Amino acid sequence: MLPIAQEAGASRQATQARSQEKMDRVLAATNDLLVTAGPSAITTTSVAAHAGVSVGWLYNFFDDREALLEEVLIQGLVDLDQRFDEAGFSLAGPDWRTTAAAGIDALIDFVLTGTRMAGFRVLWFSSEFSGRMVQVNRAHDDALAAYLCDGVTALRPDAPDIPLYLMAQSFIGVLDKGFDIAFRTDPDGDEAALAELRRAALAYLEAFLL
Repeated sequence: MLPIAQEAGASRQATQARSQEKMDRVLAATNDLLVTAGPSAITTTSVAAHAGVSVGWLYNFFDDREALLEEVLIQGLVDLDQRFDEAGFSLAGPDWRTTAAAGIDALIDFVLTGTRMAGFRVLWFSSEFSGRMVQVNRAHDDALAAYLCDGVTALRPDAPDIPLYLMAQSFIGVLDKGFDIAFRTDPDGDEAALAELRRAALAYLEAFLL
């Protein structure tokens, strides 16, 4: 996958083991505060105190509270991409149903069990999810759509006559909306909604792929 973000989240990466350990604590603290107190509780001061680091150290990596929230989103999407890669998510070849279903299952597993996923979900459904976070998520969707398009090897002769990229983006839209429906009212994810997400996404692809 392409890099998710260039101008959001942490201003630089930790290069030393000690700094990385502190960075991990900062991200864990941000997630904990999101879950226990909501986005309004996220400030550079509150996160630094919760993580046991100085505010000055935190500012070496994060310009403001928005950067902390953005990093939660970015790290969640990095985790998701790793799961897609491990599952072999693809629309290539005659076995595309198997590899597409594996990718969808990886998404469902991610939203249920992903690292710091509880904070990610709180952020996703909050008014804080705006601005650069929307742009980061859109860039991720664009990169995923381009990757899926590159893998398509054959289309049905009766497939709808639309650009392949539009098909991939619409497929991703089904996944995004299914996630939204499943967790909007049930913090643990509505099982029926997640099953419908899987069925609807695969049924949509059936109209295009051999």
